[in-house]
Amino acid sequence: MTIKERFDRFASQIRPTNEHIKEANRQTDYMVEQLKNRVSADDRFTLEKVLKAGSNAKFTSLRRTEDNIFDVDIAAYYSGEDATKEQLDKLLKFTSDQIRNIYPAKQDEDIKPLKSAVRVKFRSGIKLNVDVAPIIRDDSLGLPNGGWIPRKDGWRLTSVTCHNDFISQRIALSKQISGPVKFNRLVRMVKWWNNQQGDLTQPSIFCDLVTAAAFEEYGVTDEWQTSLRQVFSFLRKHQFLEPIIFDDFYNANRVVLPADQVVIMDSVNPNNNIAKTWTEKTRLSYLERVQEAYDAMMDAKSCEFDGDEDAAVDAWCQVFGDEFRTLSEPI
Repeated sequence: MTIKERFDRFASQIRPTNEHIKEANRQTDYMVEQLKNRVSADDRFTLEKVLKAGSNAKFTSLRRTEDNIFDVDIAAYYSGEDATKEQLDKLLKFTSDQIRNIYPAKQDEDIKPLKSAVRVKFRSGIKLNVDVAPIIRDDSLGLPNGGWIPRKDGWRLTSVTCHNDFISQRIALSKQISGPVKFNRLVRMVKWWNNQQGDLTQPSIFCDLVTAAAFEEYGVTDEWQTSLRQVFSFLRKHQFLEPIIFDDFYNANRVVLPADQVVIMDSVNPNNNIAKTWTEKTRLSYLERVQEAYDAMMDAKSCEFDGDEDAAVDAWCQVFGDEFRTLSEPI
């Protein structure tokens, strides 16, 4: 079995199965229907729409493993009309209370308000986590489905549609190159590697943005090996020493960048540095992991050149874990 064939199979195996997605949709569709009914009956707020968000909406989600929790993100858009800021500040608790009424038998730890969303854990079946983020719709932002997440540390600008479009636009560009490597699949590969980094594991949006930065520099090729080397080559050269920022939805030249150690700006919100908690130690430690992965990729390249497929598989397992071997094996 060639490395190319293994990569084709690995790429297909790390995405959620159709059955998994179908069951997740069933669970979330029920929740959304019940949430709409309960908010309507409550009459304190108006729930205008509910949109799918996050990795599933971007087609970058991973299959569930010990390292990868299968999450579904939902954006609940509320109207802010005729409501005071004090009332809107309580939307997260309001949403949490409504969800508790939908699932009265769930334990307290299975319905938990986070900073931006309410997390609902389903421990049976596919063991799904659903994050429901309340968003106050604001058409004045000039963004499709733009709005504000009412967090305790301040309202945060967002747009589910723009976040999804950020990925889909790059998928379309990557389709101009023939072959299996499409932008969302490349993000999925980077996320798989990232999720094995223990305490250094970064959120999904980090993987979206750094892969997009590498894509902007190099694009993709017609094979996985070269495309992945390009991403990690970009990271080891960039070293997170310069800001990563995009101009899809705002003028990047007008943004006043924060004085944080590492700057990786949200593609929709020009005030949200998703790497604001990074220290110099974080930067150097993460770059060590990047270098280790790149070195293994170069070893794999040499092994492939020498015709030693088994050794090449061993090298790629250093990047993606032993699952690269097991998930890429023929059935």
